[in-house]
Amino acid sequence: MAKVCVSVPVRPLDSSFLEHMDRLRQRLIYRTGSTETGEDLLHDVWFRLCGKSGGDVQNPGPYLSRIADNLAIDALRYRERRLETAEIDQVLRIPDDAPSAERAFDAREELNLVTKALSELPARRREIFLAARIREERYAKIAARYRISTRTVENEVRRTLDHLAARLGELEI
Repeated sequence: MAKVCVSVPVRPLDSSFLEHMDRLRQRLIYRTGSTETGEDLLHDVWFRLCGKSGGDVQNPGPYLSRIADNLAIDALRYRERRLETAEIDQVLRIPDDAPSAERAFDAREELNLVTKALSELPARRREIFLAARIREERYAKIAARYRISTRTVENEVRRTLDHLAARLGELEI
């Protein structure tokens, strides 16, 4: 079988790449800190050149260096955005602050017990307690609204707390 030789025209940019290839490889390895990444980026430089005609490049050396630098910068930015395995593991170990189903059930039960115990109180005492403890109104404001003394407001709140404690088995409120 006879050997066939095909001549392919070499573009000036291609020959410049071949001439600067070792320098570009070293530059990329230095910039990225990785031989593997540097080699990959050198291939990317070549692929970028494949799409160029190369006829309008005045200084191919600096042009190739700029392509290599831009690819190295992009690779480093990508690496910074990626989480390492240890970082992913750390994120996955963050405890969930949401209450467990059991805790949520217990909280609903406690709320139902408090609501039932409050409904057993006289209306005025219940309203004074809700204003003081839930809406956090000042005792003086509550006293003015009901035309009573602040001492009476204090007594009503205390009586309500005593009632809740008795009904809920010393539940802290």
